[in-house]
Amino acid sequence: MDNSREALKAFLDIISFDRILSILLLCLFAWLFLVLVQFCLNQLNNKLPKYRLIWNRSYPFVRLFVWLCVIIYSIIGIIDPHENLILAVVGSISIVVGLATQEPAKNLIAGFIIMLNPPYRVGDMVTLAGHYGEVIKLEWSVTWLRTFDDNTVMVPNAEALKTAVSNANSGALDEMVVVKFTLPMSVDHNKAIALAREATQCSPYTFLNKPIIVNLGNEYELGAFLQTITIKAYVMDVRLEKKFISDINIRVLSAFKNAHFYDAQQAIQH
Repeated sequence: MDNSREALKAFLDIISFDRILSILLLCLFAWLFLVLVQFCLNQLNNKLPKYRLIWNRSYPFVRLFVWLCVIIYSIIGIIDPHENLILAVVGSISIVVGLATQEPAKNLIAGFIIMLNPPYRVGDMVTLAGHYGEVIKLEWSVTWLRTFDDNTVMVPNAEALKTAVSNANSGALDEMVVVKFTLPMSVDHNKAIALAREATQCSPYTFLNKPIIVNLGNEYELGAFLQTITIKAYVMDVRLEKKFISDINIRVLSAFKNAHFYDAQQAIQH
């Protein structure tokens, strides 16, 4: 009982206008510093877009470091609590940890785990909770995605940890894109592969430092055997994925039509 009264008295002693004002000013300076950091990173993204993933991924760690410094300095440098108050706070933290099964606490703990051992980072193209898009912000409790429909999706971090995560680029600026075409069996497959490879190489979005793979396959559909041409190539920037797929379709289909590949299919049908 005496210890509880001493802890309460120490807590009431802490509540003073000067200390509260000092903590608020410290938080304000920390927030302004983070705003400045984010502004500088955005400028670097515009000036050096090739390294935008590096700039974007550094911000969550800078923010975590700044707020940890604020918390530690507020406790040690400004509050300077009594020993009994420290014991009381430790007990309260133990209760919070014991309530970690609650959703907010689960999300915070999951966010901390994601930052320490990340299955994805800012700038990665991932599939989370059935949504595919770019990770634009990684916070302690939630992950923000931007889809190709220009929608912003918020996914709780606990949800991200308990489900499988599909990561398309895993930290790289480029990513593999797969496009499949179907042709009649009568078409010269060697010529089709050559045209598909050449058309993909001509795309302005193709990352030519990595190989272009063209695979030949077959399938049976609607009572007829067909051959499939599957192109596996890398786009130079993950944000250009949809434009890259559209450009490959336009170029390859145009090459196939100029070679009269689909005329062979019509001749078979007639």
